[in-house]
Amino acid sequence: MDIRKLEAFCKVYELQSFSKAGEMLFLSQPTISSHVANLEDELGVKLFDRLGRTIMATQAGDVLYRNAAGVFANLEQARAAIEELRDRVVGDLSVGCSTIPSHNILPGILAGFSQRYPEVSFTVHTASSGEVVRQVVSGDWAVGIVGRKPTDSELEVTHLVQDETLVVASPTASWLPAGDGPVSLADLAAMPWIMRDKGSATREALESALASEGHSLSDLNIRCRVEGTCESLAHAAAGVGVCFTSRLAAQELIDTGTVRPLNVPSLAGKRDFYLIRHSGRYMFPALRAFTEYNS
Repeated sequence: MDIRKLEAFCKVYELQSFSKAGEMLFLSQPTISSHVANLEDELGVKLFDRLGRTIMATQAGDVLYRNAAGVFANLEQARAAIEELRDRVVGDLSVGCSTIPSHNILPGILAGFSQRYPEVSFTVHTASSGEVVRQVVSGDWAVGIVGRKPTDSELEVTHLVQDETLVVASPTASWLPAGDGPVSLADLAAMPWIMRDKGSATREALESALASEGHSLSDLNIRCRVEGTCESLAHAAAGVGVCFTSRLAAQELIDTGTVRPLNVPSLAGKRDFYLIRHSGRYMFPALRAFTEYNS
């Protein structure tokens, strides 16, 4: 149903005049009459009875107007809301995060940003880095924070923070070597391992570190597979195995002695976290402010 024809019908209904409706919409009377006639043909009913010079809506016309008026009222509300979005830092932003930034980076960002822009709300999605990239590329999520730098040409990428990678385990695990001396990769591979799921940037960082030493995941004694960083650390703390993780995620557990970092020089390294957004998305003030806040 053509919105212009529906608008013409509503004006005729409200003004009870084809000529006045034309003047209001800056259209000729024949054009208004044509729009209404086309609607009548489309619906298969008469919308107005023409009684001499008097225009009277039929029962079908009353039904159509009640529903059409609601449509135009909703459009006006949408227009007002869009005007508000365009001119003020308000609205809801969908933010996708891999597990480490979801727990250890984003909360601090949102706390500071919300003090400055209290009218912006957030919907936070936690997923693997690969899934976050896919959702931002598709346009479903406005921004994302991931632990590897995407190569997608559609994305604008901003460096957020640098982190360390390390291997941790329960300090009471029976299979841990005594002391704080270096642990060889061969000895580490024989220990039970807790492994992150595919698509995890942490797992990709481990694979890269192993490859640089001539090894792969198949060389490890993988005892348990988990989906998230919290689960990985919880299993490590319980003594299930060792896990390769982020210092940002593990620091609190290290400080309390719940887990112990192992001295594994071959797997020690740095990793970076990035803010990503689709470069083709329209930058409403809230999205622009959030991006600039983190740049």
